[in-house]
Amino acid sequence: MIKYKNAFARSDNDFNCFGCSPDNPAGLKMKFFSDKDVFWSEWEPDENHDGWKSVVHGGIQACLADETAEWYIFTQYGRSAVTYELNLKYIKPLRSNIGIIRVEVSNITFRKNIAEIDLTIIDSNGRICTTAKGKFLIFSEIDSKEKYNFPDKDEFI
Repeated sequence: MIKYKNAFARSDNDFNCFGCSPDNPAGLKMKFFSDKDVFWSEWEPDENHDGWKSVVHGGIQACLADETAEWYIFTQYGRSAVTYELNLKYIKPLRSNIGIIRVEVSNITFRKNIAEIDLTIIDSNGRICTTAKGKFLIFSEIDSKEKYNFPDKDEFI
């Protein structure tokens, strides 16, 4: 299993991402992993992430899906990307009071510089609570580095 380092959180970088920055006091501080053909993130919510009592807000769930898909692109292809479409289906309430949530990437397709990625948000009891489909515009390696100060792919490992 690989636990990825946050290559963006460098001392020379003013990095404050809501989803993944380890230093953003209001952020989610997500962590990312892969094992063979599976890529996922883990995150533990609390009541500050609720919409309804003990239910993770839908906007937070969208952030979890978006950030996990982006990190898949970052770590597997070493390129920067932006989301241009993200659709979620909320199947069951995602409880904020039962432990770690897992967001898994699946069914990835590429067409030119567009990635389509499916994701599943799973609660700590193994129940699928939310599914997501996103489309992401992927920048070239050159643009990723020159325009967006993107780190080298090996800095994530």
